[in-house]
Amino acid sequence: MELLSSEEALRRLLEEVSVEIGSEVVNTINSVGRYSYRDYVSTVDVPPFNRSAVDGFAAAFVDIVGASEGSPVLLKVIGSVDVDSVEVPTIHRSEAVKVSTGAPIPRGADVVIPIEYCKVVGDRVYVYRSYPRYANISFKGEDLRVGDVIVRRGTKLRPWHVAALKASGYEEVEVFRRVRVSVISTGSELVKGVLPNYTLPLVVSYVSELGGEVTLADVVQDRVEDIATAVEKALQLSDVVIVTGGTSVGDRDLSPRALESLGRGKRVFHGVRVRPGRTCGAYIIDGKPVLLVSGLPVAAYVSLELFFRPLLFKLYSSRPEPRPIVRGKLTRRLPNEPGFRSFYRAIACVEGDEVVIVPLRLTGSGILSTLVRGNAIVEVPENSEGYEEGTEVVATLVNPLVECSSVKPLIGLP
Repeated sequence: MELLSSEEALRRLLEEVSVEIGSEVVNTINSVGRYSYRDYVSTVDVPPFNRSAVDGFAAAFVDIVGASEGSPVLLKVIGSVDVDSVEVPTIHRSEAVKVSTGAPIPRGADVVIPIEYCKVVGDRVYVYRSYPRYANISFKGEDLRVGDVIVRRGTKLRPWHVAALKASGYEEVEVFRRVRVSVISTGSELVKGVLPNYTLPLVVSYVSELGGEVTLADVVQDRVEDIATAVEKALQLSDVVIVTGGTSVGDRDLSPRALESLGRGKRVFHGVRVRPGRTCGAYIIDGKPVLLVSGLPVAAYVSLELFFRPLLFKLYSSRPEPRPIVRGKLTRRLPNEPGFRSFYRAIACVEGDEVVIVPLRLTGSGILSTLVRGNAIVEVPENSEGYEEGTEVVATLVNPLVECSSVKPLIGLP
């Protein structure tokens, strides 16, 4: 088994992938979390007119120069304007118009004094504070102008994108249809129920959380023909196929042989210098990527992070979103075999004003509890022999930071 660096393996995989994901049209209000299929530009100016940013009184700047608590300026109130007002008066010198937040600015006004600095007496208003010209005025097109790009192709739509699209009059948007993924779990012991299947639900949930659509989730016997038949079916239903288990080169590791038995396609790589997840592989069959990942849950998770995640984002014409990171000091040594890129599960917690990184189990790619208990991953690069206790390292958060006091029974801190 030729072991590639994970970077080289990913480069080869992404270079080979040519699957085209189609589009569908959805209601804009329901599009959050989807990926835009095309660029969208603003069709209107936002705001559509000069408007007040506060409740107050619109006036001419020259009339309020020098206004203060001790020397207020007196203006005549000639009317009021609300957000939905059709008629907007024109003001002249020494006049003011009461305006609500979002209301059009009257002609002749170039400043709005917040209502808390004004006092109305009859049809007059006392202004107790001076403001610079254009204060508290939002100008037409200040937020978005006609032709401004709201979202680009491949953008993951967030609530603010949805708001901007709606403001521009887009009631529907064209998004990538969800990438269809089949997950095939191999192992006669799983079919017979001798052992629980941890990895299949982990992979299915991971795919769904990232925005993929699982079209098939199946468990098959450790037989070349059974695995091959399942892959054939999956290729008809999906854009991507993930096979878990049987990925090494032992007598019962049949997944690579099953793919080779199909007699078509191309092996992109099989074997990477990564721990856990060394036996990960990838094929292109019928133009579609088929990933081989370990049947052990932690190794499978690492492989999904390194290969499936960037693959999915590429299919959406997007880029992987960066994971949050923290820096903290190790509570124990992290060893590494030079030449391998190693990933350790850990708990990142806050003790006082410091972050502490507590490695969990150093070995055991099938230990699901380390994923459940941990909230961070620490990577040791290929060219390193490891990190000593007390070293400040970077940890990638997969769940939020916690207080060390809340996890002391788990991590053995005094």
